[in-house]
Amino acid sequence: MKRAIHAVRSAGEIRQEERAAAGHTGAMVWVIASLSVIGMALTLPGDRVHRGLVVAMGIGGGVWGICSGTLLDYRRLPTWLIHLSTMAGVVSIAVAISLSGGPESPAWAAFFYVVVFVAYFFKPPVAAAYFLACVLAEVIALVGGSGGDGAEGTATLVIAAPAFVVLGVAIVIGKRFLFRVRRQAEHLAAEQGALRRVATAVVSGEPADRFYQLVALEASHLLVAEAAGILRLDAPDQATILGSWARHHREYGVGNTFPVAPDSDLAHALAAGTPVRVAQVAPGSSLDKLGYGSSLVAPIQVAGRSWGFLAAAASRAGAFDAEHERRLIEFAALISSAVTNIEDRVALAAQASTDALTGVANHRAFYERLAADMARARRYGSPLSVAMIDVDRFKLVNDAGGHEAGDEILARVAGALSEAARAEDTLARVGGDEFAWILPETVAEEALLAVERARTAVGDGAGAGDLPGVTLSVGICDTRHTEDPTELVRLADRALYSSKEHGRDQARLYTPTSSDELAAT
Repeated sequence: MKRAIHAVRSAGEIRQEERAAAGHTGAMVWVIASLSVIGMALTLPGDRVHRGLVVAMGIGGGVWGICSGTLLDYRRLPTWLIHLSTMAGVVSIAVAISLSGGPESPAWAAFFYVVVFVAYFFKPPVAAAYFLACVLAEVIALVGGSGGDGAEGTATLVIAAPAFVVLGVAIVIGKRFLFRVRRQAEHLAAEQGALRRVATAVVSGEPADRFYQLVALEASHLLVAEAAGILRLDAPDQATILGSWARHHREYGVGNTFPVAPDSDLAHALAAGTPVRVAQVAPGSSLDKLGYGSSLVAPIQVAGRSWGFLAAAASRAGAFDAEHERRLIEFAALISSAVTNIEDRVALAAQASTDALTGVANHRAFYERLAADMARARRYGSPLSVAMIDVDRFKLVNDAGGHEAGDEILARVAGALSEAARAEDTLARVGGDEFAWILPETVAEEALLAVERARTAVGDGAGAGDLPGVTLSVGICDTRHTEDPTELVRLADRALYSSKEHGRDQARLYTPTSSDELAAT
């Protein structure tokens, strides 16, 4: 019963954007029909009493039309009020026909106003019900009206009924066609807008994380989906979520992994580069647990390989069709070009900030990272240390073994230092045989422990190949002495020189006393 009531209410609804227009047009129909009936009553001969009633009805209808059109806000009023007004109009026209001569009355033509109105604004099933109501009302009016004979009434009905149906159907079909054209235009505009925004983000150099979030958002809007995401394949059976969006916050977080079963339709589709549309997700699946009923996935191919995929989900089963699939495929093709651009940009940035020989950061990248880490340390009141590292007697290595031997030594030293460094640390080559090590949230004494482990690894060749005879001199300073990046490096350099002055192959902490001793020499 509840479903039936809901279905009736749904069928009787008017589109929100057309509700105000429907209310005002209905009011106009009342005014025009009322004026027509009044004019007919005043010009045609007939019973004065009946004529007076028809005129009174016309005046009342006109007043209702003017008041409803000027005083009521149909955007906020319920739709049933428009239906009530329309049904009252049908009944009023039937009464006017009956009072103004029945079969001889031309008032039946006023039904055309109703037919045009309902055919345009109401859904086809409801419009058909109104067509039938107009025909039945005319039958009753013609049968119960005064004057004329049955043959004339039948003739009028034979002419009017088909005319109502033909006119109404033509308007319904025409509006549906226009609505379909408008919807296609809106979809095309949405596609072009989404593509333009994504392309603009790529050209403007948006950070990768913000770009992937934008992709997820635009994909969901493009498909009118409740959730969307872009995922990168890390392995044949696993993907990482780079960007996601969900209307009701039922989503996977960025950075989480998503399993791809090796024998699943998704895995085969990704390998073949074809889309996957699931009308009903499997019970117990990850999407089912989040409350989604259907999904659509389009693979993203980059340089001829399966890079990842775009995915969309909806709570309703069967929410996606071939048109949604086409849109997502075209969108995925653009994302493929964008991902290629982003990866190229990342590679170029890495090359620009990386020392080609050792693979660690270069001089420019070191100072950029130091400035950022120092700003963070000041903001949170946390310590930071810098260690300046020099390969002892490196010139002798070059002279004895040539530049190739020297390059190999530098690469191996960088490897040993990198293994000792933490993920949040920055290791850089800042000179020919000089390295610098940034240790955030670390005081000098803690940095010394890390440096000593690295020096031991270099001396023993642990984890970095055989390094006989290679030693390091190190100077360390932390932010307790200065919070200026340039000054911090200079003081660490002073400690490094102190290490060399005291025999090399050691690490020393900066102190004002040691600096004074060095100046004295």
